[in-house]
Amino acid sequence: MNTIKCVVVDDEPLAIFLLENYIRKIPFFELVFSTENPILALEYSKDNDSDLIFLDIQMPELTGINS
Repeated sequence: MNTIKCVVVDDEPLAIFLLENYIRKIPFFELVFSTENPILALEYSKDNDSDLIFLDIQMPELTGINS
């Protein structure tokens, strides 16, 4: 089975902690990047591939629904 590369972006550390733990429990998920900063997530995504992004839709700098 192929690994699904996951990214977590949320401004709340507890939410990140919980999502990271859920991801680690799924054998075919791989956590490749995690951040509280949506700008860093955008920079990461320019140079790196991911398959699934867990993205908070309301953050101070950007929303998860901006394009």
